Amino acid sequence: MGLLLRRRQLVLGSLALLPWLVPGRVARAVPSAAAAEEVVRRLVDQVLRLLGEGGVDDLDHGDLLSVLDEGTDLTLLGRLVLGRYWREASERQRTEYLQLFRHYMLQTLVQRLRQYVGSDLSYAGERFQIIASRPVGERDVLVQSRVAPPSAQPLRVDWRLRERPGEPVIIDLIVEGISLLVTQRSEFAAVLERRGVDGLLTELRARITQPQPA
Repeated sequence: MGLLLRRRQLVLGSLALLPWLVPGRVARAVPSAAAAEEVVRRLVDQVLRLLGEGGVDDLDHGDLLSVLDEGTDLTLLGRLVLGRYWREASERQRTEYLQLFRHYMLQTLVQRLRQYVGSDLSYAGERFQIIASRPVGERDVLVQSRVAPPSAQPLRVDWRLRERPGEPVIIDLIVEGISLLVTQRSEFAAVLERRGVDGLLTELRARITQPQPA
């Protein structure tokens, strides 16, 4: 009986270690810090390049959306923001929601750029600095950075990335401890509870077409 028990314990222990023994298992599950930082740095560099070509007000939104698509997973972010309502939405609602969400996030980024970068681009690259990176959860890496607006105190900006084929993608942006994902989910939930998915679509259409403050 004692021998059988020891064999059983050995088998169970081996099974518990199996995921760690499979080559590449951990590397595929969690992005490396270097890869995550490179994605963030490249995204910021590309945005600054676009800004340098014409400033915030003259940004080509198509080019900016291409940059976002390359460095982020807007589809996953949109689904996470919608939460349980994603399962309740029809195919038509999902398709329109993701299209509107992409443009809403683009509009939000342009507003943030006006605030963080300002009109003087000569030192824009020096206003951004990556500080450190660390794993969060079981699949993500958090890249911690600092942004120094031209006329305000430096801001702590964290980027949450998740592994995808090829390289990691950004799935959340946390400014001074406030998560974009959590904030948008809470904001959208208030509309969804009152007006449902179609009500949220109507709200997003209105927000996207509204003139934005300079």
